[in-house]
Amino acid sequence: MSECEKRWPRVSNTGKVGGGLLLGVAVALAVIGAETRGQDVKKPPAGSVDAGKKTGAKAGPLYGNQGGEKVLPADTREPNTVMRARREDSFFLIRNPRFGKEAGKEANGPKTLLLDYEVVARGKIGGGTLVLRDEDGIWGEAKLTTLANQGSGTIRLVGVQQIKGMFPPVPGGGGLPRRPQKNVDLPENFELYLVHGDDRYDPPLQFMVSNAAVMGKMTTTSRPRDWRADEIERYNRGPLAYKSPNEHPDVGVDVPRLPAPGGLQKFRYVDPNGRLLGLDYAVGSWENRKVVSALAPVYSDDQPQQHTARSIAREGYAVSGAEMNLDKYVCGIRLLFQRVKEDGTFDATDAYEGEWIGVPPGKGDPTKLVNDGRRVVGIHVQRVAIVDRFALVVTGKAKE
Repeated sequence: MSECEKRWPRVSNTGKVGGGLLLGVAVALAVIGAETRGQDVKKPPAGSVDAGKKTGAKAGPLYGNQGGEKVLPADTREPNTVMRARREDSFFLIRNPRFGKEAGKEANGPKTLLLDYEVVARGKIGGGTLVLRDEDGIWGEAKLTTLANQGSGTIRLVGVQQIKGMFPPVPGGGGLPRRPQKNVDLPENFELYLVHGDDRYDPPLQFMVSNAAVMGKMTTTSRPRDWRADEIERYNRGPLAYKSPNEHPDVGVDVPRLPAPGGLQKFRYVDPNGRLLGLDYAVGSWENRKVVSALAPVYSDDQPQQHTARSIAREGYAVSGAEMNLDKYVCGIRLLFQRVKEDGTFDATDAYEGEWIGVPPGKGDPTKLVNDGRRVVGIHVQRVAIVDRFALVVTGKAKE
């Protein structure tokens, strides 16, 4: 018997949904409305185990606690399986899904879906996404950000995020997506479970970090499984640099050095072992001027494009520097490219300039960044609606 079954017997709430959960306008617009309430504790509840301790299936160095739940093998043919938890994931027990009312709410107001939870293993990564799945597939989800900060409590769900433009899903995934509806009944039979998703990988990885709790009846429920060889390889390679801003704050130096972001958002992308090959970008208007509105680094020619256009080095070349038209905002950027020699250094005699991203300066010379032999490993962008500040991130020493 698993830890989940010992502490919370495997029972389903078979009560009729009836009128269901009325989902308001915010949900139709794919806005999540979920909150958690519980007991604030500094330690896991009594009887819990440390993250990473072996329970159930044999845990490898990558695997974390699975609450004693049976873990299927990587090559299982069972349907509806999810990668088991990572070593750093928190793990939760969930039970007793039910409909209720918030205290003090009007009698004819929308019902609230309630779900009890307990932290079994507290890892470095808390929170997660609550997935709602019926027999036709994943029906909705809700982001929960502070779940692991509390030892136990009740999730009160007042909205579910629309999945793939379908609400509810089209059976079998075929046909045209249905339009979002303002008032939608939850399915009569469904299961709930928690996942930690990591979209820094391509394709994204998703880890099951709770047992499955059933409302009504389900033919099958989702189960954790060991990771497949390709998933282990992808995980061991680490997150993709272009999807992992601020991952390496101590690698490289910024040229120019940017001030503290203040009210701006900071996106510093670095590939410690790679080279910047180009930029994905978008251009827009701000205060009646043409400006650079979005930027993302490019580290390989087969990297999926992130914005509307791309400036990338020819084969055998890499970004060696840049020129910038900087006014109050970043109005234009032109990348400078040099051929990379076999020893990894630049050949300054074999160089060329890219096209301007945005607009060149109308008067005077552009601001030149780097182009002195140092390896360019990333970019630092500070922005809100548009790019306010831009720098290249470099390593090594400049040539004399």
